[in-house]
Amino acid sequence: MDSSQSAQELSKGLLEKIINSVRQTRDSLITELLQDAALKSFLEVQYEIISLSPIKLEFLKRDLMELQRSSLDLAHYSSMIKQMKENNTSLSSDIHPLFHQELKTIFRKYGF
Repeated sequence: MDSSQSAQELSKGLLEKIINSVRQTRDSLITELLQDAALKSFLEVQYEIISLSPIKLEFLKRDLMELQRSSLDLAHYSSMIKQMKENNTSLSSDIHPLFHQELKTIFRKYGF
């Protein structure tokens, strides 16, 4: 095996590791939001929503679960993945704006 092939394999392995890290972070955020108190708090802080009907809450949670089961949108997260790969860094403890953008698509369905 030559050094360029070895470097490609290392690069591919690093990329897979980064993608898995992004997915785990996204899924962890969604798992947290699936708790009623956390979701209500998030909606209050982000959208100034004080009360929410139980039916709307269940529909939101259903959509969040569907997002969690879906594959990671690599095009959406490409800038973050590229930055992490170039800088050889992991995700910060702050929630990246790309996670919020993905969640906004769900919340927009409900008029938030």
